[in-house]
Amino acid sequence: MWFWFSRSAARREEFVKVANSIVEVYAHFLHRFVCTRWIEIGILLERIVEQWNIINEYFLIFLPKIDKPLDRNERFQRIKTTLVSKITMTRFHFILYLYRTIFKKALVWFQQERPLVHVLFSECCNILRSVLLCFVKEDLVAFKQGTQLLSISYELQNNQRIDSKIEIGESTRNCLTDLSSNEKIAFYKDAREIYCTIAEELIRTLPTNNTLLRHLQCLHPLLRTESASRTNIMCITRSIPFLFNEEEIDRLSVEWRTYEMTDISDEWMEGKTGNENQNEPTAYHPIDIYWRHIFSIKTSTGSLQFIVLTKLVKCLLSLSHGNADVERSFSKNRHLVSDERASLSEQSINGLTS
Repeated sequence: MWFWFSRSAARREEFVKVANSIVEVYAHFLHRFVCTRWIEIGILLERIVEQWNIINEYFLIFLPKIDKPLDRNERFQRIKTTLVSKITMTRFHFILYLYRTIFKKALVWFQQERPLVHVLFSECCNILRSVLLCFVKEDLVAFKQGTQLLSISYELQNNQRIDSKIEIGESTRNCLTDLSSNEKIAFYKDAREIYCTIAEELIRTLPTNNTLLRHLQCLHPLLRTESASRTNIMCITRSIPFLFNEEEIDRLSVEWRTYEMTDISDEWMEGKTGNENQNEPTAYHPIDIYWRHIFSIKTSTGSLQFIVLTKLVKCLLSLSHGNADVERSFSKNRHLVSDERASLSEQSINGLTS
């Protein structure tokens, strides 16, 4: 549909006229779908569903009246076939369900600017687990992490839920009432294939089998006193021998023990909102702010308590949890350094972006 309007101002104008004849709101043109950014298809489908009546009016009623040669237009015929099919809207609502309940939250999470490498492993496991729980029997998925999730044979029919138990969303389920029995069978078959394809892609791309990320969870304030925290931090330290010598590694072990037993104020972790409502979720400070307080702890003689630990944690928190910051910088620079401002110096650019 995007290509239908992309190179024709007349078609866009006609679409707006049709929209204004139906509703009193401006008709938003459709977004372009790019296969390499498939996870953002929800934004595109939201606009299509929002204007579904307008799109049907334009392609199925308005155009046939004013443009007779449409029978020979292959693109129009493909659009028409899609619009008249009852299963189309059902599929759209299903994809929207996946986007809104699983991927939209993940997209927002990965675009944060604060350091999140310490929770990257658990978040990736949660994404994969959420997808598997939608179509795989719950007892095979619940409470599993990392390699345990990777060992699930989700593609086996015996491990999958029956059609009525597969998560497809309420709007999708309501659309199913208008379909025939054969169309329902075809839809559920497609839904299973979509879930399996998504699971396969997530397993291939997400670092759910990454040992370093699993160990980095020990940096989380809530996991400070866990029995495995010291083992994890020592494994991380030994995996980067170029950063520490043997003496520093020994000292780090002692410093971590001290860190585990240190009395740390909750205010260093939790952000106070002034609202005493206990039903609201706890808001935590960014992890770098928490560790900045830890770095400032001093001994009774006035010297810093954590020397080697400070060096290690600073290095670990500098690891990026994604490429959103880099992509965001590219976008800012593209708008900032235009053809008319190509002579800006590096100092000027840094001053404008700071």
